[in-house]
Amino acid sequence: MAQAIHQPVLLSEVLALLKIRPEGRYVDGTLGEGGHALAIVERLGAGGRLLGLDVDPDSFSRAKDRLQPFEDRTITRRTNFRGLQGVLRELGWTEIDGCLVDLGISSRQLDDAARGFSLQKEGPLDMRFDPGGRETVLSLLRKVDEQELGDLLFQFGERRSAKRLSRFILQGIDRGLIQTTTDLARTCARVAGRWGRIHPATRVFLALRSTLNDETGALSELLDTVPLFLARAGRMAVISFHSLEDGLVKRKFLAWEQGEHEGKTFRRVNRKPIEASAQEVRENPRARSAKLRVLERVA
Repeated sequence: MAQAIHQPVLLSEVLALLKIRPEGRYVDGTLGEGGHALAIVERLGAGGRLLGLDVDPDSFSRAKDRLQPFEDRTITRRTNFRGLQGVLRELGWTEIDGCLVDLGISSRQLDDAARGFSLQKEGPLDMRFDPGGRETVLSLLRKVDEQELGDLLFQFGERRSAKRLSRFILQGIDRGLIQTTTDLARTCARVAGRWGRIHPATRVFLALRSTLNDETGALSELLDTVPLFLARAGRMAVISFHSLEDGLVKRKFLAWEQGEHEGKTFRRVNRKPIEASAQEVRENPRARSAKLRVLERVA
């Protein structure tokens, strides 16, 4: 079966809101398949530069290949975006004109059963963005207790069934009945019984993946760092895909707007998140839950 082609979400909105300057310096903290990065670098002139980061080796390699025609204007590093500050210092960049972070998982990552991201394809309980990391979701589940897992599932939206789900999941792990992604998905379905449009394992997979990769921690560090590197009129754009991420972005951007930081002031470009149009959702269902927020340094 052919793999789905990854389509960058909210592309036209991102380009319009970042206001790409041909000679500017930009960061794509999540290269992914390189769709957003390519669109940005195509708008840069000879003096413009794009720094692209991604911790996933497969995504990083594909993005580098896609950006190869513009290698004179691109700099890439295989690292998590929480390492951005160190890379900027290495390059001697004291200011940037824009930064984009797309927090979604790519179609290719979901399609690769061996990565363990998809609840619909049988694969190992892995879910590491960096395959070099030692811990997988399976090893995580083997060390948490019922209370810890229940709290985690509750945090990610399983408010009614978190306790029951955690008990059945850990029993399955202990008895060797849950060893693959589809084992876990079937267990969640049995516990939930009947369900609506969203499979009952969806939030469980999200909670485990996010915890394993410390996605919230990395995002929080990035949101605390990037605004201080923005040049005047520079902008930071974040695309999130679930309420915990969007809520964190909203709170951090509001805090930047309300305070003065080292003589710098900021404003939220949009008070409400920008969402995909009906047409984009029809063409790319992945965009359905995408929310875009943008912060600008004004002085």
